[in-house]
Amino acid sequence: MVVSDSCPDTKLRRVMVRPNRSLSWRQSMVFLGAIAVPLVLVSVVLALKGYWLILPFAGIELAGLFVCLYLVAHAACRCELISIGDSVVTVEKGRDRGRSLEGRGGPEQRAEFARAWVRVEFTGTAGRRYPRRLWIGASGRRVEIGGFLADQEKNELAAELQRLLSA
Repeated sequence: MVVSDSCPDTKLRRVMVRPNRSLSWRQSMVFLGAIAVPLVLVSVVLALKGYWLILPFAGIELAGLFVCLYLVAHAACRCELISIGDSVVTVEKGRDRGRSLEGRGGPEQRAEFARAWVRVEFTGTAGRRYPRRLWIGASGRRVEIGGFLADQEKNELAAELQRLLSA
């Protein structure tokens, strides 16, 4: 998901790039509960009938599902912020502060480029098995942006960045 905004008083333009999220952490836990309740009920009934070995496997199944839900939710908290000022373009990658599971967030990686020399470019060819990669950079240094976006969203992001950089 690409969100663009601008600050009229400072002439700072920002583009926020986040992966699409189908479920929040709370909704993921509701889903886990909806799976867990019938699984535990069936497992207990079968354990009372003598099939006790089902209980540990049901627990392993639930633990595996929890780990998968946690990893997906953690990956969905990634965030990239591209700030375009009068003379500097800043790219910050990290976790969204308000959405990260641990309550921590902020930039983990930061790169600054002189605005006059910044280029937005693609690598790879469209229509191949592998997705195209979108880069922003200047003076021999570059940073990949939007690695989690689909090719169409990358095209829209590139067009938006070109528009903001040329303004």
